[in-house]
Amino acid sequence: MKVKNVLLFAAAALFSLQSCESDDPKGPDCNIPNADLSYNLNIKPIIDQQCTSCHAPGTGVVGAVGDFRNYSGLEPYLKNGKILDAVVNDKTMPQGGGMSQAQRDSINCWIASGYPQ
Repeated sequence: MKVKNVLLFAAAALFSLQSCESDDPKGPDCNIPNADLSYNLNIKPIIDQQCTSCHAPGTGVVGAVGDFRNYSGLEPYLKNGKILDAVVNDKTMPQGGGMSQAQRDSINCWIASGYPQ
């Protein structure tokens, strides 16, 4: 009887760990060796080129949310995982493509490192 309880406990614990991992959205592993990326030096130019034509006040783009012209406008979407999902995982942003895989990799590694300014 004790062995059965131990096995049930172990199975429940394993299932619990697996379900926690699947609920934690993550991008692919960072594939840039020694990536030391910051918003100001590396990511802002990508965001300015690829995102702010829609994600800024006055663009008139229906459905576009957020003001990505600065770090504070981008940060809520980093915290809730929307940037990671749309740009890195699903590759649905920017609409119409245009972002290189190298740019997506830079954003992924930057997010994985805690998206430093």
